[in-house]
Formats: sequence, structure tokens, C-alpha cells
Amino acid sequence: QKFPYIVDSVKDLKNKRFAVIIDEAHSSTAGKDMAAVTMSLGSGEQIDADVEDMISDEIKRNGKQANVSMFAFTATPKPTTIQLFGRLNTKGQREAFHVYSMKQAIEEGFILDVLQNYTEYSTFYQINKEIEDDPRCKTNAAKRQIARFVELHETNIAQRIEVIVEHFRTTVMHELGGQAKAMVITASRQAAVKYRQAFEDYITKKGYEGIHALVAFSGKVKLPHDENEYTEASLNGFPEDRLTKEFDTDAYQVLLVANKYQTGFDQPKLCAMYVLKKLRGVNAVQTLSRLNRICPPYDKKTFVLDFVNSYEDMKAAFAPYYTTTLLSNSVTPSAIYDLEAKIDAYALFDPADIDSANEILYSEKITSKQKQRLTFFLQKSKKLLDHYEYEEQRQAVADMRSFVRYYEFLLQVSCFEDHDLHKKYNFIAYLLAYINIKHPGAGFNLDGKIQASNFVQKKGEEHISPNLVAKPVVKLPTAEHFGLTEDKEQRLSEIIDEINSRTGKSYDNDVVVKAMLQIRDILMKSDKLKTSAKNNTQKDFEFSYFDDIDDALIEGLSQNQDFFSLLLSNDEMKRQVLGIFSDEIYRSLRNAN
Repeated sequence: QKFPYIVDSVKDLKNKRFAVIIDEAHSSTAGKDMAAVTMSLGSGEQIDADVEDMISDEIKRNGKQANVSMFAFTATPKPTTIQLFGRLNTKGQREAFHVYSMKQAIEEGFILDVLQNYTEYSTFYQINKEIEDDPRCKTNAAKRQIARFVELHETNIAQRIEVIVEHFRTTVMHELGGQAKAMVITASRQAAVKYRQAFEDYITKKGYEGIHALVAFSGKVKLPHDENEYTEASLNGFPEDRLTKEFDTDAYQVLLVANKYQTGFDQPKLCAMYVLKKLRGVNAVQTLSRLNRICPPYDKKTFVLDFVNSYEDMKAAFAPYYTTTLLSNSVTPSAIYDLEAKIDAYALFDPADIDSANEILYSEKITSKQKQRLTFFLQKSKKLLDHYEYEEQRQAVADMRSFVRYYEFLLQVSCFEDHDLHKKYNFIAYLLAYINIKHPGAGFNLDGKIQASNFVQKKGEEHISPNLVAKPVVKLPTAEHFGLTEDKEQRLSEIIDEINSRTGKSYDNDVVVKAMLQIRDILMKSDKLKTSAKNNTQKDFEFSYFDDIDDALIEGLSQNQDFFSLLLSNDEMKRQVLGIFSDEIYRSLRNAN
């Protein structure tokens, strides 16, 4: 990952042949990193020409290079890693050209199976409103605030620390001749500081000796109602670069981390892990795999206590990497054009501004006046984005980020060249750096307005010596994701409650959601709606959308007769329920081929 910093200093190396060896390829082959490698080592020089020539040259230098061979090593290949470095098998799937699997390494005794001793803990609590008002909050934003409030609640932390310390004392610390160590995976830097404080308080209160903790996090942390400023070095009493050596000594047994030492950390004495944050996919495998090192001459056992994730989720995370990993789909230029159309539908930038911005970006030296002009173009797009509702702003930004990632990746795996698309990519990349979409908390801050009580940490099922089933096939992320968001599901839930109270019915939310998704699928197949979406604004599209709803309801009558009959006979309820999908169906059909 040093290549982005040396692109300009290795120009003399061009026209030679190179073999590039990449370790931890799942995390070191992101778009910008790989582009820098190929630009640094690729053959040819950048020519002195106009903007179009420079764009063409840049595209070629960012793409595959005939003089560069890549050899990538990883235990947890992402779909993009396999697309970049894999080769096609007889079934048309991409796969690694050589595999030494996790299963084989476990069977031959080189690493340990970290799911051998896995215990789930569930946290139960009650949330009470502390104010008389009953404010309306967006579901996702409110849930995020409540989850963070609960995570940092002193009672919750104290109870979990008691479980962790007592488990470590009774089950773990005497392993490896008394040298066993543990890692605590916290959810945030604030959580790391508070769990460290609670750890010290509990050890002192109990008078325990021989158990000492270190903490690892980046930057400075301030806690609410606390004037102190905390750093890793100030809490540990020594600089950050000494942590791994200090933790290896007998002076420390527990390491509490926040987004540090979860990958690449090699400590064979690590026997136990206490998980306090959500882990998914590769991140879950990488984190739990800190425990998999053998520690001769001891017969090492591993222990995982998880307060957040389920054992089934962890099994699913490990399944693609247990034997081999196969990629069942591939990246195509049509997908990037679908994303482009989706972004264009927001009407955030003028093609003339994109051209002018690229003229500036490819200038030999950008003047202060040109910087001001570039900022003006970005401000124009930002103001257009600000006209949208918050959720639409978030979606637009997510779509633009997907476009940038997808385009960078497409350049690396194909001989793709589209000058206009590259200009748009340049503009969007700068726009993303310029804008800042924050979580506004749904316009209502829950701080001081809720109270948590009745915390209970309940031990769940213990999983001893499980049989892990390999599920090697993975897919690349696609440009289009379409589903019912939590906020929309909440809206639908409220509408169904209202319908039930008004009609005396008892429609089940889950059944209704499935029924609505069925109607959505019927509407998505409508040629009439597709034509309307491509030729109208969303507001005008809604006229034909609501006209087509009756036909879709009649088509679905056979499976959901009672509920669909109700909607067919009540125009207000029909518009309430099915209006939820109007914006998503419009965007999808407008961008469809």
C-alpha cells in the first residue's frame, strides 16, 4: 500500500517486467491501491496532449498491464479479489489457481478451529421514556441512538465485565501454563475506554491479582460528563508502538480493542475472545482468527464469548473460506451504465460542468482561480443534492460511492474505455470528498430523554466441536439493490395497525410485507410503467403507477384474497400502503434496460 505515495518517483522503472507479490490481498487491493501499482510499474509514459488524450492514457495506465504479473495471498478472498486474481474453472466460475484451505490447515494442525468453543450471551433490558411528549422519530436513527445508549450504559458494561473477568479467571487464565491471554472486541473508542475503566474498577473491588489489561484505539477520546481526554498511550502508560511487546509479557493478560489488532495481529498466547460488537463476513473471520495460532508445546484451546452475534451468523461467515472460494458471477460494463443512469436520475450535475472540471483537473498546474471555479461546480451539485429529503440524499451518496468503487474495479479487470464515463468518475470522486452527509438523528436527539433499566446478561447455547459446512460460492456485489428498508417497513407496520383498528381485522405484518413485495414484483414487470418511468418525472409517473395498481392487485388476488380485496375497495388505504413503493419502482424502471 506504499504505491500511492511513490507513483511519481518510480517513472524510470517503466518498460521493465515485474512480479508483484501481495499479502493480505483481500484488504490491500482496493481500487486506488491497485491503480497506483499499475500506474507505477506499467509500460509507457504519459504523453503531452489534450485532456481527451490524457484521459485515455490514464484509463490505460490504471488498467491491466502486460508487463506486470500479480501473485496475491489471502485466507479470506473477497469476491473482488477473486475477480482480480482468479482464473476460470470448467464451470465458468472464477477460483484461486492454488489453495491451501482452512480445513486442511486445521486438520494438519497448523491452525486451530476458533468455533470449537463458542458461547452466546444475550443482553436484555427495558427502555423507558423520560419525557411526557411522544415525539415521532425515524426508526433507523432512533434505533442507532438507543443501541449506542445501551452499549455505553454503566450497568450493562459492569455486568459484562463481571462475566468476562470471571470467565477468564475460572476457564482461561490457567491455560498455556498460566500464560493465556484474551482480547475484548469493543464497539467504539468510547466503549473501549469505559470497558477499561470498568475492568480496573472490578479487579480492584474484588482484590484480584495477576490480571491486568491494556487498551488499543486510535486518536483522542472524550466521554460525556468527563473533562479528561483519553489516549491509548495515556491509559497504558507507554507509547503505542510498544503495545505488542508489552502484551507479550507476563505483566498483561487482557487487551481491549476498538478497531485495532483485529487483523494481522499474531499472538499465539491468545486463547479467548469476548465479542461486544457486530461482526460480519470477512471482518468476522479475520477477527476471530486472531485466536487460531497454535502455541507449542501446549495443547491450546480457544474460547469465544459473544454478546452480540449469533453462532449461526459466525458459521455462515466462515463457510465461504473453509475449503475454497468460488465466484459465481462477474463484473460487466452494463452494470456500471446502470449505476450511471441511476445517478443521472438525481440530476445533480451539468455535463458542461463535468467537462470544465476535467479541464481543470488535467491542467499541468492548477491555479487558485481554477480551484475556486472547481469549488463552484461542486457547490452547484451540493445545492442540488440539498433539495432532496435526507433519506434520498443518503441514497444518492451511496449510489455515487458504489459508482466510484465499481468503476475503479472495472478498469482493473477489463480493457474498458469510456472517456465521458471517466470524466464523470473524476467529478463524482471530487464531489464525494466535498459533500458531507451526516446522520441528523431524525431531527430529534434522544440524549436525556430515555432511560435503560433491568439489564440481564443471559448465557445462551454453548457450541462445542461443531461441524462446519463449507459453502464456497460467493457473488460480487451488484449495482442494484432493491428491498424494503426498515423505515418503510415501520411505516407499513403503522399503516397496517391503523387498518386493523379501523376495520376490525387482524392482518399480520409479516404476511402483509410479503404480499406487498409480491405486488411490487408484479408492478416491476409492467411495460406500461417502464415506459412511463423513462419518459416522465416521478410526480407524473405516479399517475400511471396508481392506475396500474388495481391490475396488480387483481393478479395477486388468488394468493392474498382478503387483504387485496380490501385494498381494491378502499382507495385511501390502497394509496397509503402501495405509495411506499412508488419512488423505488420509479427509479428502478427508469434505469432498466
